[in-house]
Amino acid sequence: LHHPVPPIGNLASGRTLFTLSGCCGNTSLHHNLCPCPAAASHTCSEDPHPPAHMTDDPFLHPDTWWSSGACTIMQQDEIQLDLETQFCLSHVVLLFRSPRPAAMAIERSADFGKTWEVLKLFAHNCSMEFGLPDDFNQPGSLCTSRYTSAAPCSGGEVILRTLEPSSIKILDPYSPEALARLTLTNLRIRLIKAQTCSAPLKLTDIKTYTSATESPASAPYAVYTLLARGTCLCHGHAEHCVPYNSIFGCGLCVCTHHTAGDHCEKCAPLYNDRPWRPANGSSGEPNPCQKCECHGHADSCHFSHRAWLSSNGTSGGVCDNCQHNTAGRRCQRCRHGYRPSICHPSVCSDNTQICICLWFSEGGSWCHPRTGQCHCRAGVGGTSCSHCLPGYWGFGEQGCRACSCPHSCDPTTGQCQDRLAPGELHFSCIFLTMTLWLSIHVCRKCSCKEKRLRSVSDLCKTKHDYVIKASVLSAHDKGSHAEVQVKVRKVLKSVQVVLDLGTISIYPLSWTSRGCTCPILNPGMEYLLAGPEEAGTGRLLVTMQSVVVPWTPRLGLLISDALRNGCP
Repeated sequence: LHHPVPPIGNLASGRTLFTLSGCCGNTSLHHNLCPCPAAASHTCSEDPHPPAHMTDDPFLHPDTWWSSGACTIMQQDEIQLDLETQFCLSHVVLLFRSPRPAAMAIERSADFGKTWEVLKLFAHNCSMEFGLPDDFNQPGSLCTSRYTSAAPCSGGEVILRTLEPSSIKILDPYSPEALARLTLTNLRIRLIKAQTCSAPLKLTDIKTYTSATESPASAPYAVYTLLARGTCLCHGHAEHCVPYNSIFGCGLCVCTHHTAGDHCEKCAPLYNDRPWRPANGSSGEPNPCQKCECHGHADSCHFSHRAWLSSNGTSGGVCDNCQHNTAGRRCQRCRHGYRPSICHPSVCSDNTQICICLWFSEGGSWCHPRTGQCHCRAGVGGTSCSHCLPGYWGFGEQGCRACSCPHSCDPTTGQCQDRLAPGELHFSCIFLTMTLWLSIHVCRKCSCKEKRLRSVSDLCKTKHDYVIKASVLSAHDKGSHAEVQVKVRKVLKSVQVVLDLGTISIYPLSWTSRGCTCPILNPGMEYLLAGPEEAGTGRLLVTMQSVVVPWTPRLGLLISDALRNGCP
């Protein structure tokens, strides 16, 4: 048994972050005037480090950060994220450009800022700063000295897991105890006390995955990246969410199991024959709502605890507003004065949906009776199969052809484009994130349409920067990105960087957006890998257009011959 789990993503992505200091980038009630004369000396259009830089893509914009307007290390600041509805928070990752704070707090609100609860306190000396024991000495304490060292002077992380490993005895993430910890509408990070870094700055102190060469920020607080990993709150009854409105990110559950509501928190109108329950995350039991037996004479029903007890816990539904001259708890009899032959309803209704499927669909004129979605040919998308999916081109009777490019291609001509188009990625998991029960189970919901290598000529046509034979050793969640360790067995092609045999890191780009990677890379497997190198750093990237194919001796012989004989 299993229940659906929506994808986990960065809740801060695409949303406005509000801060207490700084002159630019905010129009919130949380925003005060510039505290520093130096910060007030420029116009807002000149502000190079607004709060939005904490949520941009660290791969596409590695050298951006937010700089606080605080003047001294004793001055406090705040970062606040306001959500439009309730979400479940998995973990928080802060990557600092300045030294990490000597004292800070991460707080959440579940009632849109009316009340706040501390998730974790961070301090060099918990007893002195907050009057609490250190969780190093007393596990489970609200305060910790972890992540409070000034070193490294730049690039230091602060990580919070809403369900700590010590509390994973709560196996069911949909239990009241777990949701009391996970649910939030607002996230607030209070930067209470800054600190300076006395150690000399080393190259390793700079954020390792950027090409920045400047010194750390002079502001007391400066943050490269804020990740607030989470998912929509659906109680185990949805695997997809849609935007709450046209502006904000996905927070409205697409409910299954005959549930309803923004968060699938109740049963659908005609499915109240037993009490609503969340899915069981421990056993995998979906706990669907049960349909009331109204014999086709009612559109809704309600749950009666009295009826439930009288049936020994088997049925508690009471039909509402029985139609067709029927009556009774289940509309099982005719109203007084009516005979059965008269009170029978008709068996048909005029609600047939006409399918509009083009000849590019595989099912002819058949479509899904509820959604109208036609069954399209390979590479074709749209409700009526009217266009090519991202990564495909050449719309025609036989479907669409896959792009032969390292990134994406023009959907009409097939001509390669320089970079991926928005929304083009599909994802699949390569490892399990142990930070939260939800993270473990969300992995199997990722889907990945792998790029096939039909012939060696396909590899020759695509301008890959590197082609190697490598075995996957391990994969690591770095919070803001993923890093996969591979052992290079053979170098077939390298453009910018001189590659040697041995252990190196490759970087799947899809992890940044969704928390899972594509194409699939299984630890212990040996692959042919081909893809782009990142300009400036020379890091080996894995994109949706990369080639990831299990290695065979015959494949190696064919590719070696092709490259030796002049394959570009």
